[in-house]
Amino acid sequence: MLEFTRRPLAAVAAVEDADGRGARLLEPATAKELRVRWDELAAVEERSSPLRAVPYLVLAFADGRQVALADVGFAFAPSTLNTGPLPDLPATFCFADFRHLSQGIEALLAQEGREKEALGALLMSIALLDGARAAGLDVAREERRLDGLLHALEERGVKV
Repeated sequence: MLEFTRRPLAAVAAVEDADGRGARLLEPATAKELRVRWDELAAVEERSSPLRAVPYLVLAFADGRQVALADVGFAFAPSTLNTGPLPDLPATFCFADFRHLSQGIEALLAQEGREKEALGALLMSIALLDGARAAGLDVAREERRLDGLLHALEERGVKV
């Protein structure tokens, strides 16, 4: 894993713990970090996809969590635990996706009659943040942003 994060253009950096029992993974673009203990990992596998130009590294934890280190930074599966099933939900998300979704919600709320679309993007954002949290990533900053967007949507008369 450490070798993977040292490759040119890696979007996640790693600093090994002083005790050698784990590492701190850092996504510089968002200042997100994930602490990993080597004994928590069940598998580490490098994969490639025709959809991505470069390989990515999947970290599978013994507790069932999975996080990928990709050219977009941390990538993770969404969780629909709090939203229920959502049509067209991507299999993976990253924090850049949250930025795009939240900007899209703002743009939709600036227009009359687009509340239903804004609600759909809001639900996707909730699934994204729930997935990131389940993967072990801190989402407090994004939750505050989403709370503000939710409040704006409720002010428009949408029941969430």
